[in-house]
Amino acid sequence: MARKARLTEPGIYHIINRGVARRDIYLEAQDYEYFLDLMLKLTQDYEITIHTFCLMTNHYHLLIETKQHNLSKVIQFLNDKYAKYFNKKYTRTGHLFQGRYKSYPLFDDAHFWIVVKYIERNPIKASMVQEVELYKYQSYFQWKYKSDYYKLLKSSMIFDMTLNEYSEYVCCDMDIDAIDTVYDSPKLMIIDGNIKVLTKRLKTFFEQDIDIKRNKNVKLAYEYGYTKTEIANFLNLSFNTVSHILKT
Repeated sequence: MARKARLTEPGIYHIINRGVARRDIYLEAQDYEYFLDLMLKLTQDYEITIHTFCLMTNHYHLLIETKQHNLSKVIQFLNDKYAKYFNKKYTRTGHLFQGRYKSYPLFDDAHFWIVVKYIERNPIKASMVQEVELYKYQSYFQWKYKSDYYKLLKSSMIFDMTLNEYSEYVCCDMDIDAIDTVYDSPKLMIIDGNIKVLTKRLKTFFEQDIDIKRNKNVKLAYEYGYTKTEIANFLNLSFNTVSHILKT
């Protein structure tokens, strides 16, 4: 099966990687610190900006910005170095991480701030702490307490807010559907062998006149890059009906 298209253009990405079989990848404080030291090296050697991060027990979240076409090299360096350290320390062999890392490109400020909040509130979601500020291995804690790895964030966009504004933002409840809405778009498609980024959500083609101009908008959505199946499912039509519309 072909691998899913992955965008590697310079930009901002939400990176997620889990331990194989969802096993813990950090077992004690030294492990977290070693990983954070590797992140510091990334900022120095690969020209990346770390906007937000959270290291959970069996996975990590990074919101990073690349300035070169080097996203794969960045994550490969991080994962390989850490896996070798972990396997040597705990006398184990084999893969530490579960398959390919997940990378979600972000294209606007609204998306950025939703993902920031999602990452910071991950320990709350996992019921690891009751207050965001109590989880040590994340960006908010580092900023609030000017902790050892605060310097990781030196160029972060989160400083567009004051600390009080940021605290208020990440500490209030989050709409549970917000992160799913973010990842409805952008969508990556392979068209004529090239990756095309569909930043416009499918539903926007039908928001104002889903019935009156349905056929016209079906054609516009298809020309933009959405598949017949996606359009049919969204409109609750059959595949054949959409195919017929596109032929007329």
